[in-house]
Amino acid sequence: MFPYPAHMQANPEVDALVEAWIDHLIEAGGQTVIMPTDDNAFDAIELPATVTPTKKPPNKRQRQVSSTADFSTDLDIDPTPRPSCRHQGHYALSETTELSGTAGTDVSASTSVSASASRASQQSGRSSPRKKEAALRRARDWPIARVQLAKLRTIPPVLERLAVGLQTIADGAQPLIPDLFRPSMEADTGFLNQPRPAWFYPARGPEHDPMRLFASHSYIQRIHRNSLQCRDIMDYEPAWNGLVHARILEEALEGCDSVCFRDLTVCRTKKKYHDGDPALRENKVDYGIFLQPRSEGFTASADRSADNYGLAELLADLAGEDVDITHCTLSDLAPTPLAVSIETKTPQANTVEGSVQLASWVRAHFRQLAKVVERRGHDPASHPLPILPIIFVQGNIWRVDFAHRCDAKTMIYEGIVVGDTHTLYGCYQACAAVRLLATWVQADFQAWWLRAARPESLSI
Repeated sequence: MFPYPAHMQANPEVDALVEAWIDHLIEAGGQTVIMPTDDNAFDAIELPATVTPTKKPPNKRQRQVSSTADFSTDLDIDPTPRPSCRHQGHYALSETTELSGTAGTDVSASTSVSASASRASQQSGRSSPRKKEAALRRARDWPIARVQLAKLRTIPPVLERLAVGLQTIADGAQPLIPDLFRPSMEADTGFLNQPRPAWFYPARGPEHDPMRLFASHSYIQRIHRNSLQCRDIMDYEPAWNGLVHARILEEALEGCDSVCFRDLTVCRTKKKYHDGDPALRENKVDYGIFLQPRSEGFTASADRSADNYGLAELLADLAGEDVDITHCTLSDLAPTPLAVSIETKTPQANTVEGSVQLASWVRAHFRQLAKVVERRGHDPASHPLPILPIIFVQGNIWRVDFAHRCDAKTMIYEGIVVGDTHTLYGCYQACAAVRLLATWVQADFQAWWLRAARPESLSI
């Protein structure tokens, strides 16, 4: 029973409502903060600021209130997470309003508040992948339009060379494996799945180091076994990432000094590049392939209009002017442009979700690249944004799509399956596809950045 001043009469019904409401909040966990609705509500009642539950039993999650609790303001320090005070204050304000207007209502009022709180806690604020896809297609700025590459009669010129090269790898007729390993592969493979002669190339001459070839082949065999193991035990995405996907990227980019890959699972898009639609504001991907240009050793007084003025120096200048080099925050804030985005899912995951994540992510990437063009004073018509390869990996299947801004839309050209890590040759295919993309990063993508990063007034 609450202590009332001498000039006020106790109201048992109100007491019962308040005590029942407090009990519900205590069961939810944490202290209770009571906030009156106005300056006159309960101004004469000395209500306690907090309600402290007794220390819970070691193996029970529900807090219990001792019958001898004195409603002191001392808080019980407990490692179990509690609901935030902001939410508790919201519910307390709602309930106090109801009590002040309907002092004789039933105890069910407090139950409805608790049910509302429970429903609110179950809402994650994230819409389904299908709703996000619909929102992407209806977006005001640069909406998504998807096209299957196989259905195109002609390929956009900026895409033709890279797409044809990837399709050649995907067709399975390109020699990717040294012929040193053909006998062992024929011995280890079943009668119906014998390796094709077209898969192998002659590994002869001084440019082919047998020791390095054996080390690489052994590593790819390990990736293949890991992929089969993840399939057999239906492993989670982190296991696929660590045992298969990251190792494919590591093997493929070995020796590429100016291209690297990074884990982006904890990186988020910067708020300035979020979409206006709340359902599309923030997304993430698993990996990114980055252009990592080498410094040419120019001094601060070097001529920035010179053709040989390095990209590393131009990127450093941009970063010094608070121009973003990437649309996400890297751990070391390195001025290294993102070239290829990679999203991974398990075989059992929803395919739509991964495609939606990549589409939303790449739209933010285009916004950041457009900002670079704008800040350097270039005309967008004469400096179009580059085409961006994106990779979607679902379990063992590697698929390369392309994103391109064209005719006020963000076109997604999809459909080149470049590898299957459940087969040894498929692992070689995935590595070869990533190497081809790395070659594109070093050539076409770097050339775009060299033009875009140089101020228009210094361009030749």
